[in-house]
Amino acid sequence: MNFLFHYMARWKAINWTRYHYLLTNLAEMGHDVYVLQPPSLNLQETNFQEIEAKLPPRLHLIDMELNNLLWESNLPLNKLVKKGYYSIASMNKVKDLVRSEKIDVAMFYNLPQYPIMESVSCIKIFDYADDYLPMLQHELGIFGNGLIMKYAKRVLDNMIQKADLTMAVSTVLADSIQTARGNVKVLPNGVDISDFELAASGKRYVECPKPIVGFIGAFEYFIDFDLILDVAQRMPRCTFLLVGSGRQLGYVQDQVKTRGLRNVILTGGVPHAQIANYIREMDVCLNVFKKIAVSHSACPIKLFEYMIMKKPVISTRLHEVQKIDESFILYADTAQEFVDSISMIVDNKTDVSGYVQRGYDTTVQKYSWKSITLKLLHWIDDIKRGSRSKVIN
Repeated sequence: MNFLFHYMARWKAINWTRYHYLLTNLAEMGHDVYVLQPPSLNLQETNFQEIEAKLPPRLHLIDMELNNLLWESNLPLNKLVKKGYYSIASMNKVKDLVRSEKIDVAMFYNLPQYPIMESVSCIKIFDYADDYLPMLQHELGIFGNGLIMKYAKRVLDNMIQKADLTMAVSTVLADSIQTARGNVKVLPNGVDISDFELAASGKRYVECPKPIVGFIGAFEYFIDFDLILDVAQRMPRCTFLLVGSGRQLGYVQDQVKTRGLRNVILTGGVPHAQIANYIREMDVCLNVFKKIAVSHSACPIKLFEYMIMKKPVISTRLHEVQKIDESFILYADTAQEFVDSISMIVDNKTDVSGYVQRGYDTTVQKYSWKSITLKLLHWIDDIKRGSRSKVIN
């Protein structure tokens, strides 16, 4: 089959999303995947911080040409305006690609793509990968009035209704839209098991005193970095290794300096291929989010990356994480709870080997990207069979 993915960031970015894994697996399975991407842009977001990356032969990157003056200008509500402009400007390009490359399946995942989704004639997938309305409200700030949010909700409902397949990254998100669509498929995040285990045998990327408490991920508003730094301040005997980049990195750097935290290491953005090498050095791994709507509905990729590396995980109590958990995650919500849990692990006061093994086994059984991609293909085949039966009837 031929797939088209209208991406709203740069494919060869430091930050790997679920689409990198799904589409790379599809290409490696013999499908042709066409990724349309916007021009490069100087942003703090990791989705636009580019690195060299090798592509599978059947994954084709296509750069969209845009007005450079408008694209590179710093505008009010810059992120939202750029996404809207890119989506509108690329509508004809998408329709041309659907025709010229004989696209079977087009995948969409965000509200600005609605006009494009309406215009194409192939199997259309809508992937509800984040809780978009609270995210939009955050990005809009004071401009997020009731009228705009009501319109955004209508767009979301229309995308859900008009897709041939609507899927959600979490059961929390799926449950929130069942009334709008009916049957929503849950396609969770996962981990590339073979690549991760192979990468973990590579060279060391960090030398720092043990024990190491680690975090990997985007430095964005939904991560509770104040809580992490509070814990680091209370535990000077531990090294806190924070791996990643994003719009909150500058704030975290300032806080580390202001608080005089010599036990905190900030790596900045690192290529995803190196992530396993950092996790390997960690004695405890953190999944620390602010307890807001976006966080409660998230299915964190980092969770599965920690677990495939057989690391103990301490997480804030989040709705979807608790649904995923099969007695392999420890929980903490306050700085003192984190201090107590970390101390139990690093001082061997509590044997967590059972947690670690259950997390690893569950990840292998349920959360490999290969099995997740095969599930997606199965759903697409069901749609194609349904379409054929409609023609016959």
